[in-house]
Amino acid sequence: MSDFLRPLIAALTCLTLAAPVRAGEWTQLDPQDYGDCSLRFDGVIEPGNLMRAAEQDVLSGFNARICLNSPGGSLGEVLNFLKAANGDTGGFFFGTRVQTGDECLSSCAILFMFGQAFGANSPYPSRQLEPGAKLGFHSPFIRDGANPAASDAEVFRVALQVAKLLADSSYKALTAAGPALPPELLAIVLGTPSADMRYVDTIAEAKLMDIELTEDLEYRAVFPDTRASFDQIYRRICISSHTLTYRQHFVREGYDFADLVARTADPTYQSADYVVHVRERDPATGTGPERRRALLTGPSYSVPGWFSAGAQQYCRVDLSVEPAPGGLRVTSYSVDFGAAISADLTRMPDWAGEVQVTRGGLLPLDTRY
Repeated sequence: MSDFLRPLIAALTCLTLAAPVRAGEWTQLDPQDYGDCSLRFDGVIEPGNLMRAAEQDVLSGFNARICLNSPGGSLGEVLNFLKAANGDTGGFFFGTRVQTGDECLSSCAILFMFGQAFGANSPYPSRQLEPGAKLGFHSPFIRDGANPAASDAEVFRVALQVAKLLADSSYKALTAAGPALPPELLAIVLGTPSADMRYVDTIAEAKLMDIELTEDLEYRAVFPDTRASFDQIYRRICISSHTLTYRQHFVREGYDFADLVARTADPTYQSADYVVHVRERDPATGTGPERRRALLTGPSYSVPGWFSAGAQQYCRVDLSVEPAPGGLRVTSYSVDFGAAISADLTRMPDWAGEVQVTRGGLLPLDTRY
């Protein structure tokens, strides 16, 4: 074997577990509400123990959800399970969740990311994290202990199969919401050595990974009802949303969440160069909340890669707020970017919708969940 190939094989082989852990087992649950877990899987994923649920037909119900609590294990078993779920006949849909205090690592995390539900005549991603749950990724498990002397050809076969599965599912539009998996997942999995663990544990990265957080920390935050406080919120939302929306332009070598956080944390974006031109406020009515809007410009609000005056953008922020002890709570918010060169910056522009915005920044992007 060439010296070039040896490091790749080493990176794709799994670590042996340091201590004995319980073999994985299924528990059938009694869900109380729609979307609750109907099944739970605990322990190490071993050959055959995921497939038991498929073979015993306990996943044939409409939109089952599986609570996962596993350090990982056999990636081959995960692949077999996913093939059964996507079978031409007899397939099934399952959502996923990791509960508070539980962990889903390595091959379990890959299984978690394939959670889907079926609604409105098409599937959509359905993967949930509760506060304090651990979700961690690294390079795929290839050898699961059952065949520790696997040939180099077998190692490569499984490695390529894993890479193809992730790439296909992040490219093909298989759900109502677009690709089944975000492209960031492939970068996280293949970019993390098998000796390390890359946790997804912030509110913004969960949003990029299309993971539903069962508690919205942003809407629980309370802010002082002052002009300075809300100007800071407007600026942070604008630069954070701009960074998330155009994130491919703000990373050094492929996707790296730390690069995005570093850009939004730069104090420059709270400077006087980032101007709030217009502020509007509509009082609460009997049926609606108080609304606040702001129009901002700044040197970094521009279309990356465009080198003309037409690249400069304005940022419009719309907030719905309600009273809370100590200030105000933001109950919803939206962001819009439009062409500054053609806008009247003395008035609030109409909603442009020129850019499909990934919004964020009510709280800092690296706020832990």
